[in-house]
Amino acid sequence: MLPKNFIALDLETTGLDAEKDEIINIALVHFENGSIASSIDFLVKPQKEVPAFVYYLTGIAQNEINEAKPFKEIAPQILEFINGLPIVAHNASFDSKIFMLALSRNGLKNKEFVFWDSLAIAQAAWTFESHKLVNLIKQLNIEVSASHRALPDAEACGKVFLLGLEELEKNSSTTKENLKKMATGTAYEPLF
Repeated sequence: MLPKNFIALDLETTGLDAEKDEIINIALVHFENGSIASSIDFLVKPQKEVPAFVYYLTGIAQNEINEAKPFKEIAPQILEFINGLPIVAHNASFDSKIFMLALSRNGLKNKEFVFWDSLAIAQAAWTFESHKLVNLIKQLNIEVSASHRALPDAEACGKVFLLGLEELEKNSSTTKENLKKMATGTAYEPLF
């Protein structure tokens, strides 16, 4: 069952340690009835220095980060945009952790969010050698304007999620019943 409304989230960060690293680019894309309805995208000024390789990887310029607002100033717009909808992220365990820590570090109440992982859905749907977002984009012929930038990656994440659920719908009734049993009592229950 395809969800009618969800938010696809992608983050670019100062590194890969959710406990120590910070968000430098965050994008949220509202998917409604299988299509992109709206989006928001922010560069974020972190408290720590951004490593040179991150600038190289993302194509974000240092002056863009220097002129960006801190997370605390954009968080109210982000929370308003989410508006209680489920959030989809690729490798959601990382994105959800760093997002929730950013809220907490900035004195914002941690709300209850439902996170779905497009990586888990892709792994269930396809036997590709790699399920990295950049590889899935190629395998599934998803058009993107850039990679390692939050907005195009959030759009791609949402599309991978929907395509993966469509692929899982093609399974036999036995497989679908097993997926439903596995999802019972989890955040994934409404999807199956």
